[in-house]
Amino acid sequence: MSLSFTRREFYDLVWSKPMTHVAKELGVSDVALHKVCRKHAIPNPPLGWWAKKAAGKAVEQIPLHEIETNRPDAIFIRNAPAADWKTQAIEVAEGKAKSALQASIAMPKRGSVIVRNTLAALRRGKAGEHGLICIREAGLIPCSIAKHSIGRVAEFLPRLEVAAEVQGFTLTADDQPSRFSDGSQTVQFEISEGYNREKHELTRKEKAERAAWEKRSERRGWRYAHGDPHPIFADWDYNPTGRLSISFEPVWSYRQPTPRRSFNDGKRQRVEGLVDKIAIGIAVVAAAKAERKRKDDEQARLYEEQRQRREMKARFEYIEERRSDELAIILETQSRLEKLETLLALTNNDPGEGIDSRVQEFGHWLRCQINETRALLTPSGLEERFSELNLFGPEDDRDFRPTSL
Repeated sequence: MSLSFTRREFYDLVWSKPMTHVAKELGVSDVALHKVCRKHAIPNPPLGWWAKKAAGKAVEQIPLHEIETNRPDAIFIRNAPAADWKTQAIEVAEGKAKSALQASIAMPKRGSVIVRNTLAALRRGKAGEHGLICIREAGLIPCSIAKHSIGRVAEFLPRLEVAAEVQGFTLTADDQPSRFSDGSQTVQFEISEGYNREKHELTRKEKAERAAWEKRSERRGWRYAHGDPHPIFADWDYNPTGRLSISFEPVWSYRQPTPRRSFNDGKRQRVEGLVDKIAIGIAVVAAAKAERKRKDDEQARLYEEQRQRREMKARFEYIEERRSDELAIILETQSRLEKLETLLALTNNDPGEGIDSRVQEFGHWLRCQINETRALLTPSGLEERFSELNLFGPEDDRDFRPTSL
């Protein structure tokens, strides 16, 4: 967007407040404003002028002199575009996070019922193939962690719940795994733990089991025995790393910034120390979903408008085609009437002596045809026909069937 000033207006502006403040308001740099002043011969306060004025010292304002130039008097400033939804969402969330200390008593240290039920389910759970306890039950927080990490999660979740409450989000309890919700948007998330995969080394017990099976097979001549299958051992060992991560659902939109998806343990940080940032991340993901929904709704609205325009055009063409076809029939009827009248006039012209009764009959029949045709072209005849065909009225599109537009 461009802003327009006269030289006098721009002069008054740069002498009304420090250049850095003016630049921030206009969405440009102070260097760019200095260039504008030099280009249009507009004096601006020298270095230290505002400090002297603030200290109560006498300062002199350089007057604006008129100049003779072919340049137009208007000055255009193209300011920076407005902040995108992501920047705005982060700024709002960071502002809310400043009140986190005041909200720290909003929830008990043990967490809500959802948190307590999740921790109870983790303590009851059994580790799977990768050494992790996985829960995906309705009303519980999705987790995939090792047994020794439950204590960390028990410390982390209540604090995250408080920080999320500051941002306006609470945990949901319905027929799906628990999510953060602000009433309009929900944010799916999961707490997980990484693991390492190593080639499995047979234990002493497994080696003894394999040796015993081989000895039994050797005694029976290596014949297969239905009650004694070959012992099978795991190819890999999975060891949890103890490094926790919280990840959010992906929100992707074409040519749009994407929110951060995960917060992880690092060499010098743990997720427990990132609670406020994670809560801000929840707000940003929700803002991203809201923005994507807004764009989807806008796109759907535009598509619907285009579809309606195409349908209106098709409907108009359908009506015009029907009317044109009927007009062609009316014109053909009128032409037929003129030909009938001409033919009747010929039969009545100089009939001669001893004219055959068949010609008289033909003339009588022609008059009937003319009367019938002329009746069709009268206002009452046309009204009756148009009514039967649903033409030239509110039901012109009665049989219109829009195709897939």
